[in-house]
Amino acid sequence: MEIRPLKLKDADKVRELEIKLIREYFTEAIENKWDDLPREWKDRLGASSLAHFKTYLDSGLSFVAVEDDEIYGFIFAQMLHHVADADNMVWIENMGVHPYVRRNAIGYKLLRETLRAGREMGADVAHSMLQQDNAPSIMLHKKIGFFMDRREVALIDLKDPKLKL
Repeated sequence: MEIRPLKLKDADKVRELEIKLIREYFTEAIENKWDDLPREWKDRLGASSLAHFKTYLDSGLSFVAVEDDEIYGFIFAQMLHHVADADNMVWIENMGVHPYVRRNAIGYKLLRETLRAGREMGADVAHSMLQQDNAPSIMLHKKIGFFMDRREVALIDLKDPKLKL
């Protein structure tokens, strides 16, 4: 499995996977039924939507996991400047791995690559929002070294010399 930067040619396949994972979340965690949502809401959901994709494409911090021209995972992140006490902060918007290949370190590799790239670009810290009921995501963030704030926000100091990326 290759981890590589997000490319324009990935737009349709990444969108398909992200919507699949959003639907999975709606089915498991939210009472609203996917089919009941207005079309315009569905079109705006996710970082892969037409309104947001270019931002993440241009960020240099968004990656995909690819094998045999199929996308099995993604991470959407961007650099934010002058947020709280950080001059440069990696903001992780969304990440996901296809259900058939979960537990194969794909999410781990995607997250590490984003953090490594962010540190190279001068980021001081990375910030990731977590769903409180997503135990695998929480464990992944802890494994890498994120600090959890009420299990909703994960933070990591990218300047920590002990951090191995």
